[in-house]
Amino acid sequence: MPGNSIETAVANVETAAAVLEHIREHIGPVDTVFHEIESETVAIDIHHVPPTPDRDCHTLITSGLSDQPMPEGSGVRFAELVMCLPPDWPMDEEALEDDASAWPLEMLRALGRLPYAHGVAFDFGLCTDNLTLPFAMAKDTGFSAVLLAPPVTIPDAFWCLEAVNGKIIDFLGIVMLYPLELDCARYQGVVALASAMDKLSVNELVHVGRKPAV
Repeated sequence: MPGNSIETAVANVETAAAVLEHIREHIGPVDTVFHEIESETVAIDIHHVPPTPDRDCHTLITSGLSDQPMPEGSGVRFAELVMCLPPDWPMDEEALEDDASAWPLEMLRALGRLPYAHGVAFDFGLCTDNLTLPFAMAKDTGFSAVLLAPPVTIPDAFWCLEAVNGKIIDFLGIVMLYPLELDCARYQGVVALASAMDKLSVNELVHVGRKPAV
C-alpha cells in the first residue's frame, strides 16, 4: 500500500564529492568505497584509504552523515566519522564476511545512524555504549563503548571541511573503549579519560589487545 511505503535515503552527490576530494587531499587515494545499498535515515558510504609508506594504517571515513544536520543539542552541525585499522587488518572481500574483520565498518554505520534514528546528540567527548552498536561482533576485542574525539593521526587541516554548498563538516574520530575506560569517563569525566589515553597514545587507530588506559 502507498501509505506503508518506506523511502530510501539517497546520498547528496555534491557533499559526497567534497568529502572524497577532502580525503584525497589530506589522507590519500581512496581504494574502495563500501556503499550502503539501502537506508531509511542516511545513506552511509565508507571510504577506504589503504596503508601507504607515509601512513602505515587503513583509514576508514564515512560519507553521508552530513547529508542531514545533527539533532538539537549536538555540538556539531554536520559530521562524518573516522576510524583507522592496523596495516595487517584483513580488508579483502572474503575476510569482511567474518565479524572479527568486518565489525569496524558496521560500527561506523551503526554509530552514524544514532543521531537520526535515535536522536543522539553528537559532539567531541561523547562516550556511548548504545545497545544498537554492534559490540557483539567485536566481542573478542573486549571493547564495549566508543568515544568521539579529534582524529589525531590525521593532519589538523583534515578535521573540518567547508564544502562548496556552504556546509561546515566536522570529522570525528572513533576511539574504542574498554568498560573501565567508559566508567572513568562517566565518574571522573572525559578530560580525565583523555589525559590517561594520551599517555598511552590511544586514539582512533584500533589496537586490539592494547593495555587499558585506566
